[in-house]
Amino acid sequence: MASPAPTVCDFGRSYIRWRSDTLKKPMLTVSRPPPTTLNNVRMPVECVAVVSRGHQREEFALGASCKTEQVFVERDVWMQPNADMCAVVGAGQFLIIKRWDQVDKGEMLFPPSLGVQPERQCIDPVLAFETHSLDLRRCRAQPLESIEDVIATFNGDRRVVARTTVPIAGGEVTIEYPVKTVNYSERHRYYQVDTGPVLFPDEPTGPNSIECFHLAFIAHLGGDWVEFLVSRPTQLKNLPVAVHHFSESRRMTAQNTLWVVDQVGE
Repeated sequence: MASPAPTVCDFGRSYIRWRSDTLKKPMLTVSRPPPTTLNNVRMPVECVAVVSRGHQREEFALGASCKTEQVFVERDVWMQPNADMCAVVGAGQFLIIKRWDQVDKGEMLFPPSLGVQPERQCIDPVLAFETHSLDLRRCRAQPLESIEDVIATFNGDRRVVARTTVPIAGGEVTIEYPVKTVNYSERHRYYQVDTGPVLFPDEPTGPNSIECFHLAFIAHLGGDWVEFLVSRPTQLKNLPVAVHHFSESRRMTAQNTLWVVDQVGE
């Protein structure tokens, strides 16, 4: 029997979804009273991370960034102060990352009795949402195994997906992501991925495994190393304030591969 064709995530058709119905469950993640009782969210997937330790395998996904907003209103859509917002989901866990114009902004949750809005809010999605799901679609792909194939592909318009596997304590993490920006040269025979955001696996900041992930950009030449540029609280020079900025460079040993999308899968 022939081996199944290799596949990668079809990022154009993969989504994080959740549904909030305040008539059934109170909202736990908002800083303003919602103007509607029912709202559905469809957030595109930016990156998939598979954590492997022994026989245990956990799959997580990073959703695309958006801005904090009111929905179904005629004006004043954008909340003030505004924050970048994205979600990381998987394995029955849900992490909301919000980044205001400064660290420790002190925005309150609604109702205020819930306390200050965390910048990294790990919640039980069963308690927070009526429904939630991670809908990952797959499509066929072929590995790019020579620099000639890589350069020929980047000279065209086919989609390319990268995989980067890095070691962690007791196992490894494989990060799969679309190659958005890339540098390459047929004269010097190289390519350099420079893309993001992706999920960077660090030490957990809480009891849930999802809390190890931070936002980062990623760069490599396809060899045995990778450099992440991780979003961290960053002190402004000569000012008593810190901002969220991609500022910490982290180099790790890695296995990197490129895959060219063949056709849309099932």
